[in-house]
Amino acid sequence: MKFWQSLVFVEIDQVIALAQFCEELGFYGVSVADHLVTTKVQSDDYFFREDGNIFWNPETHWPDPWALTTALSQQCQQLNFLSSIFILPMRDPFSVAKALSTAACLSNNRITMGIGVGWQKAEFELLGQDFHTRGKRTDEMLQFLPQLMRGEMTEFHGTFYDFDALQMSPGTKQDIPIMVGGYAEAALRRAARHDGWMATSHVEAEIYPLLEKIKAIRAEHDDKRPFDLWSGVKQPEQDSFKRLEAAGLTMTNGTNFLDDQGRVVPSSLDDKKRKVEAFAKQFF
Repeated sequence: MKFWQSLVFVEIDQVIALAQFCEELGFYGVSVADHLVTTKVQSDDYFFREDGNIFWNPETHWPDPWALTTALSQQCQQLNFLSSIFILPMRDPFSVAKALSTAACLSNNRITMGIGVGWQKAEFELLGQDFHTRGKRTDEMLQFLPQLMRGEMTEFHGTFYDFDALQMSPGTKQDIPIMVGGYAEAALRRAARHDGWMATSHVEAEIYPLLEKIKAIRAEHDDKRPFDLWSGVKQPEQDSFKRLEAAGLTMTNGTNFLDDQGRVVPSSLDDKKRKVEAFAKQFF
């Protein structure tokens, strides 16, 4: 089991020190997340909560994930970095490829791109991207992004993206793993074509049927490639991670900075360190 610690919602003046502390404790990596803006009035339903409401406020920090990853990689020599998640179809693929390949080069290949198709239409409109075609555009982007990020001469002619041969440099020395988040059938099948699938956070009992579902989809294609399965675990018991690892979960995400109702609450660096250390001592 690879243990990650979420740095999502962490105040930006604490994030470097907290990442360094996670490295000292022996975490495999830290995860960051992605939102461009938080609107004053929420006009789009948040898919991942029953009431459809977000659990952060406009003052919650959402630094750019790849700028943050690059900065952290210069301060932490062993940690790996993952986006949970990066809203891929909100951007143009060339800006994405440039940001990720740069981060991969400067971090010595310690990044993983966890992607999703997004839920907040307002962000897409701000960037001039079509919200309604986001899934299909994601599938096209994933066809050519790895080649583009490797620094190879790349040409693509699709429905949404059409370009003649071009090259982006510097290229990565090894492919950036691509994991996919989401629960819809399309998201699960998209994940099965790549390097892993990501859930959010669930109580232990909810995770087992999710693992079985994605494993069944992969079995349809008899795919034997390495494949990671990730989920945060709410209120884990002492042996939760051992049981989940036996069921196929390969990665988990410590989400230690939310309150008992799952809301974002600002806290001191020392308070965060105490929570992370307690988690590590109990489960590592």
